[in-house]
Amino acid sequence: MGRARNIVSGIGGRLFKHGTAEPGKPLNKASYIELFFDLTFIFCMRSILPIVADVETGSVDWYSYYTFWFTFALMLQIWFNSTIYMNRFGTGGVRDIIYLFTTMFLLSVMTRAISTGWERYAIYNVCWVLICLNTMVHWALQYRRLAKPSPQLVRDTKLVMGVLGAQMILVLLSHLLPKNPAQVVCLIALLLGFVFWYAGSREPLGEESRDHLAERCALLMILTFGETIVGLGNGVPTNLNLFAPITYFLLVIGMFLVYLNEIANLLDLERLGSGRLYMALSAWMTFCVANVTAGFELSLKSIDLMGVTGDIYFGISVAVFLLSFFLFTPFNKYRRPSLGWNVARAVACLLVLAHSSTLAISARRLVSGIAGTAALPPEEVFIQLGYAMPIIAVAAVYAVLSIDRIAVRHERRRRRLAEERLAELAAAVPAEPSDSVAPAAAAAAAAPAAPVVDAPSADTPAPADSPGA
Repeated sequence: MGRARNIVSGIGGRLFKHGTAEPGKPLNKASYIELFFDLTFIFCMRSILPIVADVETGSVDWYSYYTFWFTFALMLQIWFNSTIYMNRFGTGGVRDIIYLFTTMFLLSVMTRAISTGWERYAIYNVCWVLICLNTMVHWALQYRRLAKPSPQLVRDTKLVMGVLGAQMILVLLSHLLPKNPAQVVCLIALLLGFVFWYAGSREPLGEESRDHLAERCALLMILTFGETIVGLGNGVPTNLNLFAPITYFLLVIGMFLVYLNEIANLLDLERLGSGRLYMALSAWMTFCVANVTAGFELSLKSIDLMGVTGDIYFGISVAVFLLSFFLFTPFNKYRRPSLGWNVARAVACLLVLAHSSTLAISARRLVSGIAGTAALPPEEVFIQLGYAMPIIAVAAVYAVLSIDRIAVRHERRRRRLAEERLAELAAAVPAEPSDSVAPAAAAAAAAPAAPVVDAPSADTPAPADSPGA
């Protein structure tokens, strides 16, 4: 039995070799198993997009979008809990592999049971309960292994058991209620799960935990962008009219490069604190990118979302994504973004919205009417403006990237000059007191020497008034 356990542990160590420097030590970077888990998560995200994209009536009502939002929020909550578990306890052991694989399977089954009519809600809720139970069991097993858990870990453990336990009870209770009250109870259970996001540990992360957490968040975003690109490829029309797919592709690539610049050049890992707020913002950005994908598919199929066309929804999603970078300011190396950094995002958002809004369409028609007296017919002017606006929107997003890069270089140059100035001042400061110390040293050397008094020997009797008398 012991030999079999050692073999399994050895396999687990080799699988996690990329994620930890030494066996049994905390993960210092995202592991292959976590990469596999995030890939499964993206597959599940893709499987729920038909809720808002495949609509026969040509319009998505509020309940269908609520179903999409509810499921996506629950998926992000599951990802958050698993990341917290791996960031705190993950070492590459067999327990970690079992935990992630079990969560992967239950998550994939749960998302396949989603529909706007909730015909398979029992499977959905059972998987939800089992995922909570899986996290509770493995957290408790890791907690019991610790000889002296910190007070903060004791508090977090009680919070995990209380929140996830309450979630399980509420979800199971919903089976005893009619459809509408049951959905309200499940919504309360979902909102209760976010309590752990807010009320969890406030202790600053260690260096290894910071690196691991930043990689997990970046990995989730990169895979989400990859799924968006796949969605763009699937949306190429059969007549090979590639103008719209190319402009959307360039927009998404520009968004990805803006995010890449954020995590590569602006993010300061030492300011992550407990990492929970940064994880929540990364989850929000993932939701924004998923909405970009949904907006693109809605625009291709000419489906509106609660009266909003797919183009407008796409533009709103891109604008919200760009503006959300202001939320990352507390984690940036440069706490005060430059004026160009702020203006570039605002202008890019306006141009992207103008590209897809009814206001821009009205402006195009107005210009077309004015140009009716020109050599070109109004329809031709309208078509040319229709091609020009997406190009301008794409150029605006890449302008954001260019201005970000210029701002980073300017800030680095300013900091380098400030450090050089401080070094010059530090080198000049010791030279001033040396001139004033020299005369004092010379005067001390010229002063007569004090008489040397021999120390009394052990045989010399002590004076009468001395303590030894």
